[in-house]
Amino acid sequence: MKVTIRNASGKEAETVADIGRTTFYETWKSVNTEEDLQLYMTKSFDLEKITKEIEDEKVNTFLLAFANDELAGYVKLRNDRSHNQLKGTKSLEMERIYVLKKFQDKHVGKSLMDESIRLADAGNYEWIWLGVNQENFKAVEFYKRYGFEVFGTKKFVLGTAIDEDFLMKRKVNSDPSVH
Repeated sequence: MKVTIRNASGKEAETVADIGRTTFYETWKSVNTEEDLQLYMTKSFDLEKITKEIEDEKVNTFLLAFANDELAGYVKLRNDRSHNQLKGTKSLEMERIYVLKKFQDKHVGKSLMDESIRLADAGNYEWIWLGVNQENFKAVEFYKRYGFEVFGTKKFVLGTAIDEDFLMKRKVNSDPSVH
């Protein structure tokens, strides 16, 4: 399967919002209420909000992944937030990395992560960091294979539910041997 990655344009905001809702719902529908999922998705994947975020290229980078020319996932990187433990360093947040279920374990996530790390390196970032639900064991292990380590926790509000996320970071210029 050939995976290609490219930047999303503002004209693709609806595509980004749709795949964001779909992948989020696929991942979390079994452990959250329908009401909480809908509250979160309505707010987080609002078309106007996504359009503004994509068009704010100084802050956000949206990468689309295609598997054999079919949209398979995306990543959102942002450079306007950091964590207290990373203050004083140049850090890049991986706010979202979402892959449709049918494309998981087909190197789509790997391709998105590789390109994200390449962009972080090209932008002279010292750290790339993210938040991940502590119970998303598959994702946590994926990040660990890339050299991410847990450095704290944070609350994640999903509708009326409050989850606990790990905060994970990785030195950009490190090169773990296993992916």
